[in-house]
Amino acid sequence: MSTKQYAAPEWRQEINQYLTHLRASGQREASVQTRSRQLVALSNDMGFAPWNVTAADLLAWFESKQWARETRRSARDAVHGFYEWGVRNGLCETNPADALPHVQRSTPTPHPCPDHLIHAALEAATPDVQLMIRLAAECGLRRSEIAQVASADVLTAHGEYSLIVHGKGGRQRIVPMSPDLARQVIAADGYAFPGRFGGPVEASYVGKRVGRMLPNGYSCHSLRHRYATRLYAQTRDILLVSRLLGHTKIETTQAYVAIPTVDMNDMLAAISVH
Repeated sequence: MSTKQYAAPEWRQEINQYLTHLRASGQREASVQTRSRQLVALSNDMGFAPWNVTAADLLAWFESKQWARETRRSARDAVHGFYEWGVRNGLCETNPADALPHVQRSTPTPHPCPDHLIHAALEAATPDVQLMIRLAAECGLRRSEIAQVASADVLTAHGEYSLIVHGKGGRQRIVPMSPDLARQVIAADGYAFPGRFGGPVEASYVGKRVGRMLPNGYSCHSLRHRYATRLYAQTRDILLVSRLLGHTKIETTQAYVAIPTVDMNDMLAAISVH
């Protein structure tokens, strides 16, 4: 995507109106900002007004990009949605993005971070990053959810602790947490990771801080995969794992769970003809 932060002048008003439409429809602010970046990139690459863009222009633009499949799929959705909004509001007669080929959703594979790498990261990390790592690995939180953790979110009953997680789309869930992890969050007496201007830090800040402590190929999301894999190995309950991860579809959860090695060995022994 283009690194420019502002839309081309010919596009600026239309993009802002479309983003207002997305917010009015209840889209998450993170999703709105993603659409904004995608459309800003398109506007700066096109060089002329949005309603003069043709199907051939869009096809050439997409062909020129060396994107991963999911990035390409998301960009297509952004461009198609923008022009569909334009058609509905009488700004253009047809949607040039209709000509763009559909991009198949990729099938991700589980990528849990091994425990020995987590232990090494914890030893090298500062206390605040240690807490970020543990919230991802032991509670399965996304980086955006880690950023919002606050002491008031910790619940206690009968000596057991749990955490209210502020998830995607404003959906909340409750996950169990260990007593020592709970006490660390409570001790923050506010946001666990306060930002400079009174609110919490950005999700990107969490991702960068955690990512720096892990080897290449592993990230905050790999810690979440570790949580899912360990939880499933312990419970064999994919629905429970899905709920604790905050997923709305079981299919999404299945991409997080790596088959435990002991299970794989048992399976291979069972099907062997030797």
